[in-house]
Amino acid sequence: MKTLFFFCLGTLVYAWAGYLLLLAALSWCKGRREEKRSKSPFVTVLLTVRNEEQTIEGRMKNLLSLDYPADRCEILVASDGSTDQTERIVEGMFQNGKLPGAIPKVRMIRVEAGGKSLAQNRAIPHAKGEIIVLTDARSRFDRSAIKALVRHFGDRRTGCVSGRLMLRRDGSSIGESHCFYWRYEMLLRKLESRLGLLHTASGMIMAFRKDLFRSFEARHGDDCVIPLDIAAMGYRVVHEESAIVFDQFPTSMNGELEARARMTLRNIAGTFSRMHLLNPFRNPMLFAAVFSHKILRWLTPYFMLLLFAANCFLLPEGRFYMGFFYMQTAFYCLGIIGYAAEKIRVRIPVAGQVFSFLLANAGFFLGVLKAAGGRKVTSYRNTGESANARGHKDADGLGARNAQG
Repeated sequence: MKTLFFFCLGTLVYAWAGYLLLLAALSWCKGRREEKRSKSPFVTVLLTVRNEEQTIEGRMKNLLSLDYPADRCEILVASDGSTDQTERIVEGMFQNGKLPGAIPKVRMIRVEAGGKSLAQNRAIPHAKGEIIVLTDARSRFDRSAIKALVRHFGDRRTGCVSGRLMLRRDGSSIGESHCFYWRYEMLLRKLESRLGLLHTASGMIMAFRKDLFRSFEARHGDDCVIPLDIAAMGYRVVHEESAIVFDQFPTSMNGELEARARMTLRNIAGTFSRMHLLNPFRNPMLFAAVFSHKILRWLTPYFMLLLFAANCFLLPEGRFYMGFFYMQTAFYCLGIIGYAAEKIRVRIPVAGQVFSFLLANAGFFLGVLKAAGGRKVTSYRNTGESANARGHKDADGLGARNAQG
């Protein structure tokens, strides 16, 4: 029981602090690496949508206002069997002149409804660009986002580049905690990028070489399998801090729990479908990065439960175990207080952070269970209000989310 206790404790410390410190130390020892910058490769921005009538016009205007040479960029809108006014709105923007000068560089194709991943598989062969930039209808790019992404492709060893996600704050405990979580996630990606270990990306802002793209299954997420495939080919996956995308995630308890569970399920399916690429004997560093960054995080709630159970058995063993038990109990009590405060819309900073951490891990717990049960996800991400959640549900009946943890 002592072995179990210290194994779980050590694993949790490593997963949430030790791995970050190890990356920081290795990054400091390695120093910075100079690379050749690309000038202006031809880029296709692929916007895959289904039933986004409320957001599509604003998103198109955002993309058309970006600081990138107009003759070196096209926007490809792939409508995944939209049943609302999405397609008519895009067509109407052309007819009414709301996109002046945009007709030569904006195209729309219609594909049969089959989920976001299948729509991307069908649309990418139609792209003219040597670089594909994936995004969605609800996020917004900073003006220089594409220019910042593609400059890394001057180095032929670079196969995929992802940007930095910045979340809009809403003042809730869950929203604030989500911002903190993503700052932590972005720091991990930045350090892994410096060391050539990055293997994941944000589907809201991800660029890759078209000739490296491989079709993937509908139940897998683009932000998981595309960079993983590219990294396994021996190409670098890069995190670019100055390529910024703005977004807002669910901040309700149910929305956060559902989104985290589905994000975990989708990423587990994608990662374990590529385990043949993660052979620790062939790609030891890539395997170590995926195991430390993703797998241990998904298993965190299980280690927490085992740690608490082992601690209960070890209470008669001395003051150390008794003190640690009190610390764990206080931690979970803070989570309960945070839950109660969230219900009545009162913000208690420390309790709110603890509750948000426990809520996220409840999502990990459910996601792992669903993955073990063979559940699948093919639909789009949901911010809690999207028409996608009503019009494009899969067997779970929940809206999916594209951001990876």
